[in-house]
Amino acid sequence: MSKRFDNKRLLVIFAGLFVLLLLTVLVKMPRERSTLKGNLVEIDSSSVGKIIITPKYGTGDPFEFRKEDDKWNIVQGDIVSVPMKGAVTNILSEIMAVKPQALAAKGESGWKDYELTDSLATNVKIVNKKGKEIADVMIGKFSYKQVGNPYGGYGGNNIEGTTYVRLAGEKEVYAVDGFLAFSFSGGFNDWRDKSFVKCNKDDITKIIFTMPSDSSFTLVKRDSLWYAGNQKADSAKTANYLNSLSLVDGQEFMDGYKPDSFPVCQMVIEGNNLLNITVKCFKGEGGNLILNSSQNPEVYFSGKRDGIFDELFKPLNYFF
Repeated sequence: MSKRFDNKRLLVIFAGLFVLLLLTVLVKMPRERSTLKGNLVEIDSSSVGKIIITPKYGTGDPFEFRKEDDKWNIVQGDIVSVPMKGAVTNILSEIMAVKPQALAAKGESGWKDYELTDSLATNVKIVNKKGKEIADVMIGKFSYKQVGNPYGGYGGNNIEGTTYVRLAGEKEVYAVDGFLAFSFSGGFNDWRDKSFVKCNKDDITKIIFTMPSDSSFTLVKRDSLWYAGNQKADSAKTANYLNSLSLVDGQEFMDGYKPDSFPVCQMVIEGNNLLNITVKCFKGEGGNLILNSSQNPEVYFSGKRDGIFDELFKPLNYFF
């Protein structure tokens, strides 16, 4: 057998192998990619009547969002509260946007590694208005890596995140770009409306402070100047105080609290284009202060003296 013949035969074999490799790339790989779902779930958001969230084991009890008479409530046990603004819209948007980027595992053996067992995962279940379950998503492990940012200047870096998910009842684990795990890491109180006082500082014209003993006074605006009591107030201190009233959030919920006495102090905020805002302060057990606002009247917050009580209830001499 000649050397020339051997070389020719080798070329034929090599060409065959190359064609086989090419076919594998062009046929097999697209087929594997096609097994990935486009979006993990498809939901008609207008049909949703309930969202049930079960946090990871040991991080909190299950809670749910319920739609009743076109109004959403957040519920845990006997506590029925108002969800923070946009909570339900954000949840549905996040879930509907979940798009698998890669198949991370095909069977149950990978669930623990990706924190997707029943106890390690966060479970988000979506039910329609007729009571039918339309999505059940398990959210597990989060991983990240730093990547160079060509527009970030010297030392500039970005963080790329990956969250691992699966559908309840299915074995496949998918890798999803983004920070989905953090979006659902909070407990019941993290999803509740904590708003306490919210207003435009430029609309305020008067604040009436009803305080113990003889310490009551009124902060009032006259001809563009502010007066505390009958004296002209310090403009910088007054401006700082009014700025703080633009947005005040509560801190610790006092669920189940019912006032059994008159408030120990009170403030009423009045102004233009502004419904009067009333804040009441009650004395709780152990000298604890409990606050309530007419803007969120069904909720009571702990008002510790180093918290929103001191932020809201200023003594007269503060303004001089």
